[in-house]
Amino acid sequence: MSVLYGLIALFGALTLLNLLLTFGIIRRLRQRPATGSATDPGMLPSGSLVGDFAARDLSQQPLSRADLDGRTLVGFFSPGCEACSEQLPAFVAAARSAAYGPRYSWAVVTGDAESASPYLPSLEPVARVVLQNEDDSLLSAFSVRAFPSFFVVDATGRVVAGGVAVDDLPVAAAA
Repeated sequence: MSVLYGLIALFGALTLLNLLLTFGIIRRLRQRPATGSATDPGMLPSGSLVGDFAARDLSQQPLSRADLDGRTLVGFFSPGCEACSEQLPAFVAAARSAAYGPRYSWAVVTGDAESASPYLPSLEPVARVVLQNEDDSLLSAFSVRAFPSFFVVDATGRVVAGGVAVDDLPVAAAA
């Protein structure tokens, strides 16, 4: 009988230890940033230089790294991506803001015009829209491997901020 009491006490002690470790992990996770950042795999980290690229927007105007002549908001979307659809209103609102506007807002949508059609009515009035295949230069220049991805890029082509949600971009980056 005393062996049974000993086993119960041992399991009780192990359960308490497990509970303490779980609380410690939760406390550490709460100290970390709640959102993704540009250090997440799938995008360039802050401070990185955007690679060279050549593309054309829907009005057939050329785009290259040289066209980054101010703080530019760049968003990458993929048709059929639920998170992209969820982030679209926030991107449109940021692009419409005085901090950016159509000249300093680029929206890159993978695929052709037909597959991108759900995004175009919202994006065309507020941003320069570029259609890209998944192997095209803009995706490579920003090292985008996950959708959606958002960046603020300065006039020198350096990433000021980036993330997987428009809210990941700090307010200071939009000023």
